[in-house]
Amino acid sequence: MRVCLDIEMQDHIVCILGGGQVALRKAKKFLSAGAKVYLCSLKYLPEWKDLNVTILTYSELMKLLPNATLAIACTDDVFANKMFIQEAKKHSVLTMSCHLEQDQDTYAMVESRNEDLVLACHTKGAFPAANRAILNDWNTSLQLLKAIRERLKNRQLSPVLLKLNREHLQFLYECIDLPGLVYLLHGGSSFRARLQCCILQEKAKKNFSNYAIGTFFLSKRHQDVSLEEFCELLQDLQCKVHFVFLFWEWGNYVKKGKEVLNSYSFSSQVLHFDPSCYVKTNENLIMHTNKKASTKNSVVVSMLDSSFLRKQYPDSRFVSCLEDEKTLERIVYETHPAF
Repeated sequence: MRVCLDIEMQDHIVCILGGGQVALRKAKKFLSAGAKVYLCSLKYLPEWKDLNVTILTYSELMKLLPNATLAIACTDDVFANKMFIQEAKKHSVLTMSCHLEQDQDTYAMVESRNEDLVLACHTKGAFPAANRAILNDWNTSLQLLKAIRERLKNRQLSPVLLKLNREHLQFLYECIDLPGLVYLLHGGSSFRARLQCCILQEKAKKNFSNYAIGTFFLSKRHQDVSLEEFCELLQDLQCKVHFVFLFWEWGNYVKKGKEVLNSYSFSSQVLHFDPSCYVKTNENLIMHTNKKASTKNSVVVSMLDSSFLRKQYPDSRFVSCLEDEKTLERIVYETHPAF
């Protein structure tokens, strides 16, 4: 099993076979860490002239290899790379290759460092371009976490912050300085449903430009935190938040949600929708709260996209209300913050 190690490279020897872009990138990385880089290649890019590396013949590089900490094979010749790695392994030197499945035992990691934190990521060479995106995502989330945690009065709530997804972290961060609007929904958390939530937030932001806008799923299986935990964080951060329920009827989700919000003294309102307005003449309405046998002319109406309902009624027309422009306009128009 592999173990990730943070290794000091100052004055350590790194031997590189190859002189192309990959080799250049590796050399810059280890030079910046203070390593001594030795190189051998049939061809060299012009950029090598500006780097403090030592160019050797192949035989000279092989003689130096036993003293190296790391050997990197970066040529276009798969066989040459493999032979170089095998020779390095004879001397217990760590190995790295630009090709997969060459018995290399080390992978380069994209990293981010500051005085109290090191983040690093790699995809075993399968998708190098993704490493930076993943690292940027981690960095953004950690910066939000740090900023929010510093404002918490009750530090015992810190573990709750770790449960929050990026959207809720961003909302909390903005809500520290701005009043907030949260739309409460019951529905799936599929990619398409999340996209619909984002569109709703964008519409609301145009009308309430000085507000932090968020959404929250009341269905427990789609929550990152419970509504109680979310409200406790908001209360501790002294956020002013108005909640808007988007529902068909006054059911358990609305009842329980109202009880929670009232216990934390947050303002709220309920927007009711008539599902029949999305049904055409002679169509049979099907809803998750009123299951019926599917017919030729049946229609399934849901607030958000639902892969579950689509699979359950594959022969029915599916209506996702938050994809309807008039519905979005109505939601924004009828949203009335209490402050």
